[in-house]
Amino acid sequence: MSVNNVAKIDKLFSEIDPQIGEFAFDDNVARVFDDMISRSVPLYADVQRLVPVLADLLDHDPIKVVDLGCSTGTSLIHLARALPDRNLELIGVDNSRSMLAKCREKLVLLANQDPTDAELLEQIRVFQDDVRSFEFSDASIVLMNYTLQFIDVESRPVVLSRIYDSLKNDGLILVSEKVVHQQPKMDDALVSLYFEFKRRQGYSELEISRKRDALENVLVPLTVDQNMEMFRAAGFAKVEVLLKWFNFATFACYR
Repeated sequence: MSVNNVAKIDKLFSEIDPQIGEFAFDDNVARVFDDMISRSVPLYADVQRLVPVLADLLDHDPIKVVDLGCSTGTSLIHLARALPDRNLELIGVDNSRSMLAKCREKLVLLANQDPTDAELLEQIRVFQDDVRSFEFSDASIVLMNYTLQFIDVESRPVVLSRIYDSLKNDGLILVSEKVVHQQPKMDDALVSLYFEFKRRQGYSELEISRKRDALENVLVPLTVDQNMEMFRAAGFAKVEVLLKWFNFATFACYR
């Protein structure tokens, strides 16, 4: 069964009119999250395909992956399925009780559908904790896909430094983020293109407007250059942009 087939169709912001800055990963969001993120984030499926490719390049045994902001576990499920012959240690962390409840529900559902899935998904462990302070060590890969942007800007360098210290010497962190552009006219143009992308995914003008208001001051993006400077300041010697779609980017930062 496809991971996305588990999700309900996202009509959340046609039903709910939140106040500005009120977005939260609560029961309402968790219920539709898999559909929401697949339709709202360009290249989302490509990021999911990228994660196992990067993991399989490592000669670690086990390959320890820590997904900070794991939401409903999609990345960890893709890893377990894509690398059945590798020794994996898959850890998911999220501070949202609702998201982890949906993650556990999805793991049970997928395991019940397929005995092969059941064995593979047993490798996944999830914890409710603050991604800023969760303790771990000797990680091969740390995932922060669309997570860092929800952490206050002042705390991000500290979080990245902690992650750097928790990686193996040849490990890496994969970070996917919404980004802004330095030129205001260009930024406005790319936001318009993003809204057009969302319309093509079936979202109405009302849904687009309400979600934008809900995320105001909750999701705070930086420029590509600001992100790369922050990664390097945390100690990462090599930083690459692996994927870029207008105002979304995926970075690989190597220890």
